[in-house]
Amino acid sequence: MDGYGPSTYGDRFADVYDDWYGDVSDADATVERVAALAAASGTRRVLELGGGSGRLALALAAAGTQTWTVDASLAMLRRLRGKPGGDAVHVVVGDMSALPLSTRARFGVVLCAFNTLFNLTTVEAQRRCLADAAARLVPGRGRLVIESFVAPAHEEGDAAISAVEPRHIGLDEVVLTVSRLDPTNHTIAGQHVQITEAGIRLRPWMLRYQSPEELDAMTAEAGLRLVDRHGGWRAEPFTAESATHVSTYALTARG
Repeated sequence: MDGYGPSTYGDRFADVYDDWYGDVSDADATVERVAALAAASGTRRVLELGGGSGRLALALAAAGTQTWTVDASLAMLRRLRGKPGGDAVHVVVGDMSALPLSTRARFGVVLCAFNTLFNLTTVEAQRRCLADAAARLVPGRGRLVIESFVAPAHEEGDAAISAVEPRHIGLDEVVLTVSRLDPTNHTIAGQHVQITEAGIRLRPWMLRYQSPEELDAMTAEAGLRLVDRHGGWRAEPFTAESATHVSTYALTARG
């Protein structure tokens, strides 16, 4: 998608994100799990990648963790700052594929929730992000936690799949989702087309997805090993039917 950059998604969705995605995943279970991992690491420091308007970061800070969030969208972080408790979160404007943090900074948990890793639209950006995340973990007990959907079962060479679906139909508003899935490049490019009497608003998004096995291989390149994988934040079993996974990684022990 020409012109699409690290801040595009956040800048285009900041004004509606909380209304459209406020209950998109189990925030309570996420915070409980991440806070417990942070405490077990010996430090209550958490870094959330792509924290946006603070759906999770604010709750993590309220739970007693020292919470940092990095996001490329200033519009999103302004939303976070304007909410009750926003001052308790350390916000950093920047691309999560090149973390603008001190190389000495260490965290008990680095969190990449709800498909956020897939918002990085190239293999190289995802690799840089995982390598940076690994470098910021507390040695021994630090954990990287990634939540994402399970990639669709397509093979390279399959034809691209295009779709137009109604996302919302209201009295004064219609939102259509237009998307194109490219199995060869593992990308999904889309637009939410918001139509009101006042006009049309385009809200673009793009993902580069990975299967759990591909994610394991990429994290291994970054010096990480899989600790556990569940079908959700409440330790649901991960099976062939699972639509999502929550995967926890630790630094590979060095000899």
